[in-house]
Amino acid sequence: MSAEANKLVVKKFNSCFELSAIDEVLGMMTDDATWWVNGKPHLFSGAGTKTKAEMAQIWNDLFASLQGGLKMDVLAMIAEGDLVAAEIRSHAVTKSGKVYENDYHMLFTVLEGKIVQVKEYTDLMHAVEIFG
Repeated sequence: MSAEANKLVVKKFNSCFELSAIDEVLGMMTDDATWWVNGKPHLFSGAGTKTKAEMAQIWNDLFASLQGGLKMDVLAMIAEGDLVAAEIRSHAVTKSGKVYENDYHMLFTVLEGKIVQVKEYTDLMHAVEIFG
């Protein structure tokens, strides 16, 4: 696929979070997809490399704590070959009324229209502040 087509995959993937469309998000990933989040896993359970199944559980737990979905605004993207780098800003409100707004840099690997790997760089301290 072209770099532009891969950017469309990433944009659609991120737009699904606002709808809490976890099944659609998972369907856009290969069975062996991995998701890596910066940070030390012994300090933050969401850090490190996770499988698609582990991400499904993380996302289900996350959406259970939110009033509605998680808005993921793609601010900028650059693509080359199978790689798409995206600057993203999130917004959500928890059921307890806390506002979650975070900034991300994500590097997606897209093959044949499916996401096979994501590397996520974000502010984990803000996530801990909001979600514990």
